[in-house]
This record gives sequence, structure tokens and C-alpha cells, in this order.
Amino acid sequence: MTDTTTTTRPLAVVTGASSGIGLELARQFAENGFDLVVCAEDSGIERAAAELRAQGADVTAVQTDLATRGGVDELAGRVTAGRAPDALAVNAGVGNSGSFLDGSLDDHLNLIALNITGAVHLTHRVLPAMVARGEGKVLFTSSIAGVMPGPYESTYAASKAFLYSFSEAIRKELKDSGITVTALMPGPTETEF
Repeated sequence: MTDTTTTTRPLAVVTGASSGIGLELARQFAENGFDLVVCAEDSGIERAAAELRAQGADVTAVQTDLATRGGVDELAGRVTAGRAPDALAVNAGVGNSGSFLDGSLDDHLNLIALNITGAVHLTHRVLPAMVARGEGKVLFTSSIAGVMPGPYESTYAASKAFLYSFSEAIRKELKDSGITVTALMPGPTETEF
């Protein structure tokens, strides 16, 4: 990462940044003058980081599993050890489809661990530095699927409903703090997801 005593570029943290919406969010931050901490569990995060560096951003890539407490702690530790981020894009997520009872319980629980628990944990670890500075932006990638029942995507739709509700709740809690909280609600999007 850039020396925190001399940089004037804002810093964004983007999860799920190796492909899809997360990579596009990271590209947008880089194009708009942000340095980045990007995270994903797959090795594609290194390729994404190289692409973002080519846009002139200082990029730290963290390959870790945000469905685990250790993975969130690793990313949060890397972020909180440096400068406070100006933006946090909580985008990492997985989906599963099919009948709830026909699906693997482990797959459902992993989805909840990443899409919900990991998002809450990371936000709770990173947000205090932003609040202390009195400014910042938080973006949760929810989904239009979060505003309606999701048969055959029951835990996915429920996790996106949680993120939407969570973002609305902390938005109200932080209304006078200088922090904005937004829920991104995409519909069907052509990605590797």
C-alpha cells in the first residue's frame, strides 16, 4: 500500500473483486482516482489487481475466504492497519439454486456465512474508522431478489433481503455521522456468478 503519510488519493475496499460486479466496482473506483484494497477467495484477485494497477491505482490484493471469521479478520486487519478507507463496497457473495430441501445444508450455511455473517463482521470491523473520521461511503450489493420471495433460491434471496434491511437500518443509525450507506439492487446481470 501507499505510504499513508503522503497519499492524497482516497482508499476503497471492495470484496468479491475478482470478477463480475465486484470487479466493475473496483474499476470504477480506480477510474475515479481511488487506491484499492481488493479481496476475493479465488486466485483471480491477483489478475484483477494487476488490471487495476494498470489504471494507476495503488492496489493491495487479499486472497481470503470471507465466509470464515479468520478470513474477515485477515482482511479487516490489513485494512485497519493502514489508512481509514473512504469507501467500503461489501460485494462478496455466493448463490445456490434448487429446492431448499434438495440442496446441501452445508451450501446453505456457507451462503449465510459469506453473504450475511461475513458482511456484518467486516462492516463492524471497518466502519468505526470511517465514523471516527466523520466521512465515508458504504455500499452493499443486495439484489432485486431481496424484495420478493425467492423459491428455488430461498437462502440467496433471504440473504439479499437481509443486506437490504441491514443497509437501510445502519443508514438511519449513521444519518448524522457523515457516512452514507447504499444498497445496490441489481436485477439479472450477466456475470460469472
